[in-house]
Amino acid sequence: MIPASASGYLSPQAYQLKNQVCMIPCGDLLNEMPLSWDENQLRYYTNYMLNGQPIDSFFKGFIFNGIRTKSNRHFMYPLYVGFGEPSGKADWLEWIDNLFAPGVNLTALHRLATSDKLDVWVSIPYPHQFQKAFGEIQGRNLDFSSNIDRFAAVIWWIDQFNARWNQRTDLHDKLDFRGFLWQRESIIPQSNDEGLLKWVNGAIASRNQLSMWLPNYGANGVIQWRELGFHVVALNSNYTGNTGYQTNWILNSSGFAKFYHLGTQITFGKGMIYSDYHHLDYFNLGLPNKQNYMKDSFLVYQLPNQTLETVYKERVTDYIRLYTFVKGIYQRVDYPGIAY
Repeated sequence: MIPASASGYLSPQAYQLKNQVCMIPCGDLLNEMPLSWDENQLRYYTNYMLNGQPIDSFFKGFIFNGIRTKSNRHFMYPLYVGFGEPSGKADWLEWIDNLFAPGVNLTALHRLATSDKLDVWVSIPYPHQFQKAFGEIQGRNLDFSSNIDRFAAVIWWIDQFNARWNQRTDLHDKLDFRGFLWQRESIIPQSNDEGLLKWVNGAIASRNQLSMWLPNYGANGVIQWRELGFHVVALNSNYTGNTGYQTNWILNSSGFAKFYHLGTQITFGKGMIYSDYHHLDYFNLGLPNKQNYMKDSFLVYQLPNQTLETVYKERVTDYIRLYTFVKGIYQRVDYPGIAY
């Protein structure tokens, strides 16, 4: 049975998860985002800060998304592989080491958690078909032109991560590990990902863990998300404010999400394609008298090209608005030229 809300969205209480989940990108193409997030950087996500002091809790769940290795030559994120080398066995192990490194990432998040435990998700390194010599697993050097070898690498990595998590019992009192993120935002036919995903998601479910997907609205495979074996799917409307996509993309993707029982992504980005008010469109259109995803949908937040610390220091009013939306008490904000 699909855990849907009354309106059709993926329920905010699906699988007893903590709602209000925020993406933590570890690295990026231009080396501007941290590879390792320390306590000072993460506190703006776990706590609502005012005047430098924590006032309230903030996000309840976190996705650690591995983008690149320390060398910046090897990428785990599929869209960036053309800018460097596809990641291999050593890079995949480095991602696990980075997640559990002293004083950062999972350890830092644990220090910030209170008696109310936080949910944790981590991304699976993408097994890109460009990789012909991944490394030796069970006596074979894996070649990702074969889906069998891709599956062998992914399951090996999942078991390596789970073994490390099980060893770190010191984290378990304040962090709940919930499952794994599939990084690619569309099922591209040439990638052979469809069959691979059914194997991978079946293996994740057999380990009593969950699989998450964050696809784009209109992406291949979204309608078949159940057949692919995903548990938690949250839709990106593709709206950023400074492209040809208008706010009707939020409306259309919301209707699609309701019909297919998906969650919703909230985007608050920085850069040329992001208008000054695009985040207000996401907030305004999520209100109960509009699409009502603020209260009725499982929500995943993305902050492309910026951190919450930056938002707090440079745009504190918008930091406060984001907090009120997360808490379900946001009220409509008008801006010059608003179209609805």
